[in-house]
Amino acid sequence: MKYWNFMKHIKTYMGICLGSLLMTMSSCEPDMDFNNPSADNEATYYNTKEHLTYAVNGAYNILQRAGGWARWMPFMLNARSDEYVFTSGAAAGEPETARLSQYNVNADLGSVSTCYQDLYVLQYAANLALEKLEANQDGAFDLNNEDDKKLYDRLKGEAIFLRGLSRFYLVYFWGDEIPDRDYVTTGEGDYMLPPAEPGAIYQRMVKDFQDAANLLSDWSYEGTENEGRATKGSALAFLAKTYMARPILDGTAKAGDAEWALAKDVLWQIIDSHQYSLMDNYRDNATEDNENNAESLFEVQFCQSVETDGFNPAANGDLNDWVVTGQNTIRELEMSAPNSTESARWWNGQPSLALYNEFERDASGKIIDPRAYLGMYIPGGCNFLGKSGNWIPYEVLFSGDTFDEWRGKWFGCRKYSLDQVRSKEQSGINDRLIRYSDILLMYAECCLEADNDEATAKKYIQMVRDRANKNTEAFNTTEADLGNDYLKGNTLPTVDELLQQKPVVGRVVGSNGDVICEGMELNSVRRILKHEYSVELYWEGWRFFNLMRWYNNPNDPDQSIVLNNLKNKNALQVEQTNLTGTQVFDYSRHLRVPIPSTELSTNTNMHGNSAN
Repeated sequence: MKYWNFMKHIKTYMGICLGSLLMTMSSCEPDMDFNNPSADNEATYYNTKEHLTYAVNGAYNILQRAGGWARWMPFMLNARSDEYVFTSGAAAGEPETARLSQYNVNADLGSVSTCYQDLYVLQYAANLALEKLEANQDGAFDLNNEDDKKLYDRLKGEAIFLRGLSRFYLVYFWGDEIPDRDYVTTGEGDYMLPPAEPGAIYQRMVKDFQDAANLLSDWSYEGTENEGRATKGSALAFLAKTYMARPILDGTAKAGDAEWALAKDVLWQIIDSHQYSLMDNYRDNATEDNENNAESLFEVQFCQSVETDGFNPAANGDLNDWVVTGQNTIRELEMSAPNSTESARWWNGQPSLALYNEFERDASGKIIDPRAYLGMYIPGGCNFLGKSGNWIPYEVLFSGDTFDEWRGKWFGCRKYSLDQVRSKEQSGINDRLIRYSDILLMYAECCLEADNDEATAKKYIQMVRDRANKNTEAFNTTEADLGNDYLKGNTLPTVDELLQQKPVVGRVVGSNGDVICEGMELNSVRRILKHEYSVELYWEGWRFFNLMRWYNNPNDPDQSIVLNNLKNKNALQVEQTNLTGTQVFDYSRHLRVPIPSTELSTNTNMHGNSAN
């Protein structure tokens, strides 16, 4: 039961929560009594354990909005990386996502404004839940009762974690000179809150994740009614991410200020808990089956809502509707298979040639890493159940007058996608924000950085590669994968064998013979780790984040060249799609996206950032 009755009570909660928010936005009120004394209101609603649980549930709900993972966040997280290029469909019909990929974002871009808005609403909802928990703790809970105390701590820990999550993503996208609150918005002058002092939000997000980890005692809720809620592991995982990314999250930090030793200790707590493990089947981490599994530390929960029509405003299911919000994501529709004769999707982004060439190959040039086939629609890969009702290969899926000349350069992202057309393309597939394989790779990185311990780093990299090498024929039983050799596994060399073979991965040579992406020779443990991050976690939102971290690591021998693929992205885009307009990546300008013009025009105490 992954949804813990969100839909049952979310409309009531959101009506009260957002009613309160809208009232605080008004500078004057009519001089009349307009409240129904018998109706639920903010003052009387939050006085039971049940209703305080709904308050926290309401904060979770913000993750499922358009400015969260229901629509724009996957583009915000992936489009700016070198693993992604935009399509002609995006250029013609969804230019907002194309502009994210082009580093051509201005302060009026609606997707950026929506994400900014919803992340602040997440902060508001988390603070509201915390305020009501504190105000009603003695009336709703008996804190001398062990069960009551555990529920109270759990709810408080979840709300603090969600506030930390809002801070993490707000600072990652917009920098740390932005407003920040650990209280419920008071209205009027509070909407003119100036930016926090540099470094202040970093310290607050660290404390949020620390406090959440201390309050949350459970590591997993798999198979219980609380499945999908934040856990101790969720909080520790984001705490480690925060420590490792201090140079890009703390306005007072400089390159080289990552907290490697602190991150290593936190990651070891997760590993040493023995509460998480790698799923045998890599594909289980991106489908609707086996969600909230043993590998998952935190997911944004989705389902195919039966109460709304997803993103169709005419059916009262608009993703931007505050009260009637479908629990769907449309990532499958926009970021998976092409809009061809056999599919019915918008296809606004696709895996880049740099990513496609990142996967290891045999002597004949065939990809030998099963993860490529289990996560992308590529030549030699899975079949797709098309509109014809037939299972079709890549060559038919990518067919038609437009596709024929680009076959072999155009790909689909199979992650978070069903391998078929369905009547309602909005999806119930959860977005996995952080997985145990990422924890193992981060731990390997901390071993290198904190202790120069290559032996231990190799051990944890090898654990991730060993899973990728497993025979998964028994798990992939649909006709999408049936009978394909890549299911048999046992094709990937070990880390030590890679060090001996020294293959070059990620190299892209243009049709005219020009080298677009130099690629990387896998001749060190550090480079093999970077390679493993990419082939394991591609299109899961961490590539751009990781590139920015590595660029801010003076100990990395590749520091001076780590951004080259981003700087050469226009040539990569042209080679793969013939679409131009991508700007040369400039770290000082393009690390962030602009503060939205709506914020700058309404808050006179705010100023732009380096991207404005």
